[in-house]
Amino acid sequence: MKKTLTILLAIGFLCVSLGLAQAQKPSDLKFAPLKYDPPDPKAFRTLLANGLRAYIEEDHNLPLINIAAMVNFGGLYLSKDKQGLDSVMSGTMIRGGTKTKEGTAIEERIDFLGGSLGFNVGDRTSTLSLSVLSKDLDEGLGLFFDVLMNPEFREGPLNLAKVRLVQQLRQANDQPSGVLSREYEKLLYGDSPLTWQPTRKTYEGITGADLKAIHAQYFFPKNIILTASGDFARADLKAKIDKYVANWQNKNVKFPALSKQFPQPEPGVYFIQMPINQGYINIGHLGLEDTNPDYFAVQVMNFILGGGSFSSRITIKVRSDEGLSYNQGSRFSYRWGFPGTFSGYVQTKSSTVGYAISLIENEFNRIRKEPVLDAEMDTAVNYYLESFPGSFETAQSRVSTFANLEMNGRPMDYFKTYRDKIRAVTKAKVQEVANKYIQPDKLVVMIVGDWEPCNKGGDQWPGPLDNLGKVHKITLADPMTGEIKK
Repeated sequence: MKKTLTILLAIGFLCVSLGLAQAQKPSDLKFAPLKYDPPDPKAFRTLLANGLRAYIEEDHNLPLINIAAMVNFGGLYLSKDKQGLDSVMSGTMIRGGTKTKEGTAIEERIDFLGGSLGFNVGDRTSTLSLSVLSKDLDEGLGLFFDVLMNPEFREGPLNLAKVRLVQQLRQANDQPSGVLSREYEKLLYGDSPLTWQPTRKTYEGITGADLKAIHAQYFFPKNIILTASGDFARADLKAKIDKYVANWQNKNVKFPALSKQFPQPEPGVYFIQMPINQGYINIGHLGLEDTNPDYFAVQVMNFILGGGSFSSRITIKVRSDEGLSYNQGSRFSYRWGFPGTFSGYVQTKSSTVGYAISLIENEFNRIRKEPVLDAEMDTAVNYYLESFPGSFETAQSRVSTFANLEMNGRPMDYFKTYRDKIRAVTKAKVQEVANKYIQPDKLVVMIVGDWEPCNKGGDQWPGPLDNLGKVHKITLADPMTGEIKK
């Protein structure tokens, strides 16, 4: 009886579901327009002791607290003979301990509290982040500021970090995607802090004194932006932090001059030999800075071209229509203070490397020559408008977004005007920026793959690769020494 009843209920549910599906098609569904206004950064910003800037928001939904210190220091500020210091610092800022605590004691205590403490050095910023239960705020703050202000970089953890990093160098030329990314930037940026690589010699030459000198040079209140969110009283947290930084002295810092003059590589094919059965490919040239007034139009244009996942032209042509790849598209990368790179990219079997490249180049030309469709514009513009609130979903994402905004030197009304600038992009503007920022006469094609099958091609595109331009064969440097074997 119970089994029969279950079957009848299931059949009834199915009938109701089918009836609803027939009565209402997806195209019949109507939704109210998404309305969202970003918060004002001024509501979160405060100035703490000794000029320490902070973005703070109370959030009592969970008994958790997140705190981060963003320091204006990164790997791009290092000299050529100190390459790798950023990675060593990432690995030893906590594990190297402080003047009064061993690194293992700090890590064990954080683990005992059920929290986390992490540190990482990027291109232009370094971040120390803490997460703890609100009941452990006082102890968490003590450990956080001890590491931030008093790192010791003890010899044991330092040596261990260097050994691990040297071991990683041995695999630097093994992954085709990593090789492609590194060598593509090297080709476009040339000999620059953006492309300098550590070697065994530079890693082994880094000392605790070097790390302390960098810390002394860049880690001080006015060179840091703090973020905090969670289950605390704002005034109480400010008072606690002020006690830690009240005697932390500020310094004068001179940031290295970083050139924006880059070489113009000869257009053509740049081939890197690797015995694999696929080709990993980038096609492009230098892009633009995210401070460029055309940034918003370029975003919309690139979404249509290859940045819009399954709705983009490159994906539809290369993947859906031709079945050549599972990984393809286009991107304009961005780097704080520098032009990023533009690239169409694809990963495909060796025999279709040339054909896939020709298809992507055709899409470059099509978006330059033909107006995009109304439907493509609607999809691209709506994507940016509807994904916009994602940057403000949580208290921590809000304060972090505003801290990054200030650190990068963008206007503080950036998000207030963002959607209007996206909405202002027209079909004519998309075609204009496509012609301006996709430059066929400057295209370089970089391929990581097996030369013979890639050059031979297949039925759809018989090759050879010099049909795409002059071929330059690149010999990779030995990652351990930085030298190219002749």
